[in-house]
Amino acid sequence: MNKAIVIVVALLSAPVPVHAAPAVLKVGEPFIKARKQLYAAGWRADPLAHLSTGEHMGLERQLVENGYAEVDSCSEGLSFCILQYIKGNACLRLQTQGEQIRWMKVDQWSSDCRERSVGEERNALPADVRYLIQWRKDCELADECKRTQRFLLKLKQKYRHDPVIMRVLASHN
Repeated sequence: MNKAIVIVVALLSAPVPVHAAPAVLKVGEPFIKARKQLYAAGWRADPLAHLSTGEHMGLERQLVENGYAEVDSCSEGLSFCILQYIKGNACLRLQTQGEQIRWMKVDQWSSDCRERSVGEERNALPADVRYLIQWRKDCELADECKRTQRFLLKLKQKYRHDPVIMRVLASHN
């Protein structure tokens, strides 16, 4: 076989990374530590992370309430969570394992962007605001209105310089 053909075939069959994996991530590392390192490296939570997956429940809800707006989804039982980050046009999908935030460990990651739902709006509200709206409607059923009110106050502080979001939050007092 021609040597040039062998080289071309070898190059074409080799895996080509779309984006290099962040050097700061290590399998088994505590999620909270890994997140700090991602932020230091310029990665940020995808503000629309949870847009395509429905309501926040269980560990997803705990993550959002504690300021982790990058949560896309978490499984039940032996919890695996998918968290979405962006850096410029690059995406990072981080998977963790653990039933509580403090026990979550990095499991794996990829440069995959989050899944988008059909008809998804580009200017949708951030995940934490959508979460508040979702739970504010039903807080009396779960006897959690005080908790939801505290979260509303945190969001008003966080988004105090964003008039559009402040109008939305004011309508949910």
